[in-house]
Amino acid sequence: LIRGGLRDIINQAATQTVVAGLFESLAEADAFLNSHEARVLIADDSPHTVNLLKALKRLMEVHPGLVILMVMQRPTASVTQKLLALGVRALLHKDDDLETTLNPTIQNAVKGSMTISPLIAEFLDQAITLPANINQRDLDILQLLTEGLEPKAIAVHLGVTYSVVNRAINRMLRIYSVQNVAQLVLIAHQILKVRTQLE
Repeated sequence: LIRGGLRDIINQAATQTVVAGLFESLAEADAFLNSHEARVLIADDSPHTVNLLKALKRLMEVHPGLVILMVMQRPTASVTQKLLALGVRALLHKDDDLETTLNPTIQNAVKGSMTISPLIAEFLDQAITLPANINQRDLDILQLLTEGLEPKAIAVHLGVTYSVVNRAINRMLRIYSVQNVAQLVLIAHQILKVRTQLE
């Protein structure tokens, strides 16, 4: 379990679920799993989780049978789609009613079911229509820029290199004929607002 607040939710329920450990990072969880047995890992996509996708893939390879549930703090369509492809068993959103849904989701995941919260499903649905000249990664970068993340943090969050993010930002600066990232953020707010209205 990576998120501390979830321990209380799990412990409140009348289930047989026991929280075996609480970790600051996936590396700590990995070390714990090398000497302890656990069936489910609940993780999140917060900034301290560097190279999230690589770390999760490695965990799943090293600990076969480990069921992974994600609680998304800042969902982006590209990362969410990659998590689904990786075989993560549940995608929940931090704003979900976790007190009601978390324990049933854990039980279903252990039985082999896949759960996607309505908030994440709605988010994935929105990822289909893109404004002109922008691909999904560009849109994710714009979204994270509007949330105040720096390019290096965006690269970590999306699991790509800094140069990939930098190239995308420079390309969008040219496409929208703006001089700097601050102006691009203003345009990003407009693009995301118009896109929401269209949907």
